[in-house]
Amino acid sequence: MRWFFTVILVTLSVSSWPVNAGFDRWTADKKSDPFSGGQKVTVTNMSSMRSGIVIFCDSAETGLTVRAIPGYAYQAALALIEPDIQFAFDGKKMLSQKGETGTVGDNLAVSQVTLSPENSRIFAKAFAGAVKQVAIQDGISDQPHLMTARGSTKSGRALIECMQSQE
Repeated sequence: MRWFFTVILVTLSVSSWPVNAGFDRWTADKKSDPFSGGQKVTVTNMSSMRSGIVIFCDSAETGLTVRAIPGYAYQAALALIEPDIQFAFDGKKMLSQKGETGTVGDNLAVSQVTLSPENSRIFAKAFAGAVKQVAIQDGISDQPHLMTARGSTKSGRALIECMQSQE
């Protein structure tokens, strides 16, 4: 009887692995874009099905776009806000830049910024070098996005490679 419960526990544990894939760690996805002729890199860290951070790089464009999705529904009053989006790595605030608000998916609020080329380089280098934590204050939430740095080195290298192709 004891082995029966052990088998059930192991089966449930293994079957839940795909559900957790991509949560609470940084992952990078690279794709060729036949329209721009460039390489697109998308880096994500989802804290839930409705919230997380997405970073975009297109080698055919300039800079990085960082999108913070806090997980609540968009309201028209957010359109009046020009959020100051702040970035900290391993407890050290590195940079901030004004962004914009909008909506994604099923009417989820979003705060995003297209970083200047200089800020993109600072961000990517600090992101790839993060050891413990990546923190983003999206300018529209009362709490910052506090994420582990797990996967940021590899994902950061993908962003750096993408940006090197931009030059």
